[in-house]
Amino acid sequence: MQRPCERWVRLTSIGIGVALVLSACGSGASQAPEATPSTATAASVAPDTSDSPDSPAATEAPTGPDAGVLNTAVVTIGDQRYEFSDVQCSIFAPRYIQAGNFGADPEVQIVLPPEGWESQADTFSPPSVQVTIGDEFSGGQIWLAGDNGSPTITPIAAGSSQIDSYVVPDGRPVTATGTATFIDLAAHRLGEDAPSVSGTFEVSCP
Repeated sequence: MQRPCERWVRLTSIGIGVALVLSACGSGASQAPEATPSTATAASVAPDTSDSPDSPAATEAPTGPDAGVLNTAVVTIGDQRYEFSDVQCSIFAPRYIQAGNFGADPEVQIVLPPEGWESQADTFSPPSVQVTIGDEFSGGQIWLAGDNGSPTITPIAAGSSQIDSYVVPDGRPVTATGTATFIDLAAHRLGEDAPSVSGTFEVSCP
């Protein structure tokens, strides 16, 4: 039979041992392992591509026959001034402008071939400016300067409808300007008096 003192010493020793084990476990659970550098934050940030050649901001504006955008044109015929703010303008190389707000009223059509176009008449159309106001068959007017292929029964007298001069500057954007001699093609087709009228024109393209 164990004495009370010996039993107490043994229980005390067991209790101390358990306490040391629990203390060691608790100490290990409370200490987190040392953190290692993470690259998750850097990987989740999208790179700045504002200056990249493929970004929309750095993309060069398109050119060619399908690159026309809304632009402006002004045509004066005698004392009448016509302003257009919805002109579709295309610049073909080399310096070949075709512009117009086709289907509008009034409607403008402008064709300006490059210098020396006469030697390549099968490639370039002659220079011309046309402003159509209203319906030709209901008292409307068709002011034409130059030759755009519009059919007429009676030929138009030389010099009565022509582009007198024009300039298409280098670079982009560009504003082409010129002077012209207009005739009312609608009146001419009806055999009415259609005197020539001097005028100017300009068209701005991006």
